[in-house]
Amino acid sequence: RPQPRESSSTRSRARFRMWAGIITAAFTLRPVPLSAPQTRMRCTSPLCTMDSQNSFSRRGALTAGASFALSCASPAWAGYVTSLGIETTKPKDAEIDDELLASKEVQTGLSSIKAYRSAAAALKVQFDADSAMQLIPVIRKEFDFSKLRDSLNVVTTVFDDTTQLTTDRVTRSIIYDLTELENASRLKKGESERTPKKIANVNKWFGKLDKDFDELLTYFN
Repeated sequence: RPQPRESSSTRSRARFRMWAGIITAAFTLRPVPLSAPQTRMRCTSPLCTMDSQNSFSRRGALTAGASFALSCASPAWAGYVTSLGIETTKPKDAEIDDELLASKEVQTGLSSIKAYRSAAAALKVQFDADSAMQLIPVIRKEFDFSKLRDSLNVVTTVFDDTTQLTTDRVTRSIIYDLTELENASRLKKGESERTPKKIANVNKWFGKLDKDFDELLTYFN
C-alpha cells in the first residue's frame, strides 16, 4: 500500500495561508502614479474618484487571486464536467489514507451515509405500497441536505486527488438525485393521485439514488 498522503489538516493550513496571502496582497495594492501628468479629457460621464479606483483595483485583484487559487486546488465541481474526458478511477485502483479512514470523523460520516441510503430504501418500499403518498414532507424530514453534503465531503478526503475526481462526481450525483426525487414527487394543487408516468419518474430517481449510494460505498469496501 502506498505511503499515506499529507494529512487533511496540513492541506487546510496550506490553503489558509494561500488565501490569507492573496487577500493581504489585494488590500495593499495602490494605483501606480505616472511620471508625467495626464492630459485632462472632457467627458460627459462623472470622473471616478481615487477611492473608487482603489476599490476597483482591489476587487480585480481579489477576483484574479480567487481564480488562480481555484485553478490550483482540486476542482470541487469536477464531477459535473463529464464532457472533458475525466478518467474514472476504479475502486480497486483507489489509494486510501488508512489513518484518515480510521478517524472518528470519517467513520461517523460513513455511518451517516449508510443510514441515508437505508432511509431511501425504506421510503421506496412505502411508495411502492402507496404511490399517492405525500413524499416531499418525508424527504425533507429524513434527508438533511447540508448534513448529507458534509458527510460526503468528509469521507472522500481519504482518497488520493485523482480518485477524488471520480468520487466528487458521485457525491454530487447523490445530491442531485435527491433534488430531482423531490421535484418528481410533487403533486399539483387538487391532485390526489399520480399518473403512471409520474410514478415511473419517481421510481427512476429512487433507483438512481440507490445506484449512486452503492457506487460511492463500493470505494470503501
